[in-house]
Amino acid sequence: MATKDLIPADDFCVYHQLEQTFIQSLQEEGLLHISIINKKTFIPADEVPKLEKMVHLHRDLDINVAGLASINHLLQRLDEMQGELWLLRNRLRLYED
Repeated sequence: MATKDLIPADDFCVYHQLEQTFIQSLQEEGLLHISIINKKTFIPADEVPKLEKMVHLHRDLDINVAGLASINHLLQRLDEMQGELWLLRNRLRLYED
């Protein structure tokens, strides 16, 4: 992964007024993938939207990391179920036509 695709965690934390421990907690819980290069923590650019969503949930609704893990799991299940529903609807259309 090129370093241009990585955002320094320090910069993200300063911008969002976060503690580094929040990002570490998310990483330990398996909610966030980080890269460590030369003893510096970086966040992959494709993880930033998901991280920003978790920051807002944490701040606005006062949801802790365990709660964020539960929400993340439920959202993943919802995506899987929507995909399955889409697949089943397409199969059903084959028989309707």
